[in-house]
Amino acid sequence: MAMTERAPTLQRPPSHDGLGAVRRVGFLLSMLLLGVSCTLAAPLAVAAWYGEADVIGAFATALFLGVAVGSAGLFLLRTELRGLSRRDGFAVVALGWVLVCLLGSLPYVLSGTLGPVNAWFECTSGFSGTGSSVIADVEALPRGIVFWRSFTHWLGGMGFVVLYVALFPLLGVGAMQLYQAEAPGIEVDRLRPRISSTARVLWLMYAGISVVVTIVYLAGGMSLFESLCQMFAVLGTGGFSTRNASIAGFDSAYVDWTTIVFMWICATNFSLHWAVITGRPGKLLRSPEWRFLTAAMVGLGVIVGVLAWTSTDVSPGVGLRQGIFEVVSTASTTGFSGADYELWAPAAQFIIFLLMFMGGCAGSTAGGMKVVRVQLFFKQALQGFFRTLHPHAASPPRLGGRPITSRMMRSVSTFIGLYLFMLVVGSAIMSLFTMDFATATSAVASMLSNIGPGLGEVGPFDNYDWIHPGGKLVLTFLMLAGRLELFTVLIFFSPAFWRR
Repeated sequence: MAMTERAPTLQRPPSHDGLGAVRRVGFLLSMLLLGVSCTLAAPLAVAAWYGEADVIGAFATALFLGVAVGSAGLFLLRTELRGLSRRDGFAVVALGWVLVCLLGSLPYVLSGTLGPVNAWFECTSGFSGTGSSVIADVEALPRGIVFWRSFTHWLGGMGFVVLYVALFPLLGVGAMQLYQAEAPGIEVDRLRPRISSTARVLWLMYAGISVVVTIVYLAGGMSLFESLCQMFAVLGTGGFSTRNASIAGFDSAYVDWTTIVFMWICATNFSLHWAVITGRPGKLLRSPEWRFLTAAMVGLGVIVGVLAWTSTDVSPGVGLRQGIFEVVSTASTTGFSGADYELWAPAAQFIIFLLMFMGGCAGSTAGGMKVVRVQLFFKQALQGFFRTLHPHAASPPRLGGRPITSRMMRSVSTFIGLYLFMLVVGSAIMSLFTMDFATATSAVASMLSNIGPGLGEVGPFDNYDWIHPGGKLVLTFLMLAGRLELFTVLIFFSPAFWRR
């Protein structure tokens, strides 16, 4: 594992003028909008297949508007893209996500399914892989809307900009600026010498795993429609399902166990999957991050399973399955619900709450702080304790056999500190909307880690429709901040970002 830190520094060549930067960012945003608009053709086809006239009109209108605005931007803002700066990369990624979420909200509004605020919340939750919903009866929705709702997980899981870099190698050196601004974790793994080739490999693996998951679900008795929708949610580690009771609605041990395996796979760094595919499985087995995640899922899953069994009237086998399911679902930040864990012992709920913060591996589609940051934080704490006992000892901390630099330690501490600061401030703000402590804190933690369900009034079988519109806007901001690793969004509030 490369231990190269992605520090969120702002770099701009002296030759970059303000107007030129605006044209570059606008041109790239137009290209992104045009590309994502074309994906609306998929739910449009589904709506046409099921004869949903109102939904067909909604998707057709959103598709037309997206293509028209994107094409106009490409024509009016065409410019040279060489020398894209780090500042430009942050702007394109952050503004691009906002723009795409606005576009994705249109079908909900135009079809009369949701109002503007709820549509923005639902779409942002989908694209960010959060899976929180304001919809109480999913099974009553038109099929086209249900398909789009799940499809947003798949599109946002690997990242629009990663796809964008894969399809448009003409960006040259600027591709790295965009890729770094969106890629999750503290490092960028190059699977190929060129970053555009790396992005293509990632999306090809993503598509290949998608096909496998769909086939396995079909083999379990799901319809093609439900298999695709569940696959979209698993690959994007989201949580939208076609059933009101989520995965529990299928009442199938086969579906539960296969979903557990797929959630675990998608919470693993995709560069490790590439190592296995290319005949280097030892890299996966030697990864300290993957070993830690797997051990946590298995160990805590068994503990929670025993607590689920002893605190309810289910059999030991069912309790174990449900406990492992909820642990893997939370640790991978997928957010599927296999059972109502609020009926379990408080210790089980506490474990699930703690897992909301950890998340999956860097380089996966999972959210959260990422396992490697948690590992480095504990390494730093142990090193501090060791140096207190042995102040003159020279033994730098190591992870996976590699030394950990002080710069990386500072970055991890900064990220975790900022994460906890946003958790406290966000919880305080949400408590103003008449939320109790458990509901407010778990809702904010769920948004920052892109999980979906929380505790209290936002539990596994609750929804977010009852929250005040102002609270929903706060939560959508936290979703985007969590999905883009905090810095890409928060850097917009830094005066240094706007300084020429």
